[in-house]
Amino acid sequence: MIRLGSQNPNNFIIKINIISKRGSIIYSTVYINRILSSNLIKLAESSRRKTAMVNEANDSSTTLMLTSGASGRVNALLSLRALRSVWLIIYSFVLLLLFPFRGSFYKSSAENGGGSAKEEKSSSQGGVVLRVPRKSSDAVDKEVAARRALSIKRVVEDNGCDETVRQFSLFVTSRGDTMFTQSWTPAKIKVRGLLVLMHGLNEHSGRYSNFAKQLNGYGIKVYAMDWIGHGGSDGLHAYVHSLDDAVTDMKMFLRKVFTENPRLPCFCFGHSTGGAIVLKAVLDPKVSECVSGVILTSPAVGVQPSHPIFAVRFLLFQHLFTAF
Repeated sequence: MIRLGSQNPNNFIIKINIISKRGSIIYSTVYINRILSSNLIKLAESSRRKTAMVNEANDSSTTLMLTSGASGRVNALLSLRALRSVWLIIYSFVLLLLFPFRGSFYKSSAENGGGSAKEEKSSSQGGVVLRVPRKSSDAVDKEVAARRALSIKRVVEDNGCDETVRQFSLFVTSRGDTMFTQSWTPAKIKVRGLLVLMHGLNEHSGRYSNFAKQLNGYGIKVYAMDWIGHGGSDGLHAYVHSLDDAVTDMKMFLRKVFTENPRLPCFCFGHSTGGAIVLKAVLDPKVSECVSGVILTSPAVGVQPSHPIFAVRFLLFQHLFTAF
């Protein structure tokens, strides 16, 4: 405990009571000069001012931190990542508007530079060009033989049905390829019409056996052909050198069907890529005049959109959404 007292105008007496561990009080007296005391008062006042300045600085630093945080959010809006996202959006919409004119641009450029394209094609013939061989190798021949044997086995084992007669036949194309075909004929119902069936990519005609048998119940005889590279026909499995080859083979097969069944209405059925083959075949006037109708399921054809805004690719949206 500290006590202050003044005996002399120029001096202060400070009595300090020091309590010992035993509880006794030890008095000590200290004389402080008034001048020294004024200096102490000034020092205390200066310390109080500094404390006030520190507190004020702390308050201002808090305000400054709030201000810097807000400015940080403003800077985040103008960051490189945000600008990149905005650029992707603008770029995507520009592509969206320009994409419908891509086909016309390529078409006009092809018309203008057709001669140069032919020259480029002729000049590239002298170089090394990697091509899939048209003639089957020994391994492919063994694979074709195995596929054909399996196709014939399915036809033979399926002949126990009393309602349908299932048969197969082979014919050789102008290219020298052997094609596998089969037919389903109603056994107890008079044949009223024909249906020529073309399967899709990586399929075979045997997959449509149940469908053909149902049509037999309505008097419809069904013909089907395994196009090149599929089922029991020649060619590398699921490989088509050109879709025009399959179209040519179908035309040849149709002439064979028309010859065997004169004066019967004939319809063509195509699924997926088979639908595209059917469409290309019936574009021939000689074929279209003999075909009564066409049936397509999920044909592999491109449809012109009704409005250019719908000509959008999935990769465009995928690139846009992954950016965020």
